[in-house]
Amino acid sequence: MEWFEAFFGSGIRFTTPILLAALGGLFTAWTRDLNVGLEGAMIFGAFFGVMIGLNSESWVMAVVLTTFLGVMSGLIFGYIVAELKVNVFVAGIALNVLGAGGTVYLLRSLFGVKGTLSGESVPSIPRVDLPVISEIPFFGPILSGHTVLTYFSWVLVAFLIWAVHGTKLVRHLKASGEHPAALATAGGKVNGMRIFAQAWCFALCALAGVQLSLGQLSLFTEGMTSGIGFVALAAVIFSRGRVPLLAIMCFGFGLSSAASVVISDDIIPPQFAQMTPYVVAMIGLIIFARTSKGSAMRIATPVMDKL
Repeated sequence: MEWFEAFFGSGIRFTTPILLAALGGLFTAWTRDLNVGLEGAMIFGAFFGVMIGLNSESWVMAVVLTTFLGVMSGLIFGYIVAELKVNVFVAGIALNVLGAGGTVYLLRSLFGVKGTLSGESVPSIPRVDLPVISEIPFFGPILSGHTVLTYFSWVLVAFLIWAVHGTKLVRHLKASGEHPAALATAGGKVNGMRIFAQAWCFALCALAGVQLSLGQLSLFTEGMTSGIGFVALAAVIFSRGRVPLLAIMCFGFGLSSAASVVISDDIIPPQFAQMTPYVVAMIGLIIFARTSKGSAMRIATPVMDKL
């Protein structure tokens, strides 16, 4: 029983950064400006979360200011893509390269350290014990004791499931990608929706990075995203724009990541255990590519057509 509690509890924790980044990328999929730079945006969020937290000694300040920086960066990125007509695929690849190299440069130039930035003054996002729920056998330890960003991510899933059918904003986002001429004729702002989608994407990727650096580890280390952004991108593409399916896929990837941690080295060599999330991702991509080829290509094709 304790093993299952540890497994599913870890699965929820590992799911959080994947889910946040995927929910951000979902908006760019709706506008047909799929941002492939989720990994780069996440690593920047992780770095600035620790940097701001180290100087302010406040996790709240770190979350708020890092999210603000994410929004500002997204607005700039969206303007470059929507107004300046820069290829979104190329811009996303450049963002990933910039994130990997830029954080290493900033780490060494600003703090004079290599590899890891940590310290006693780096705050951590506190874990919340849910009243009543925490006392429920089996489910209590699994559902309680997570950070506020974990609960925020699942509240956001529920909100977006409703918003898809109940808000004009989502309809405009989808129309800006599927029927931009019709939206413009009706008085909607096509480029405004595209820029908003990128700002939303960067904001949630920043939160995903903060969850990694302050919610799980309370430090920053080079390359700490370890491909999570690409896993989130895969979930966006093959969820076909559906929020429930996206959440299920992200949770599946989170559980596979948890398996690589909780499985004993006596059962599986640690090298193979660490491969588990990527093997699951590869198998999932193959299955969804074969069963959902048309829907997946409707999301990916507009990006490829711009190359």
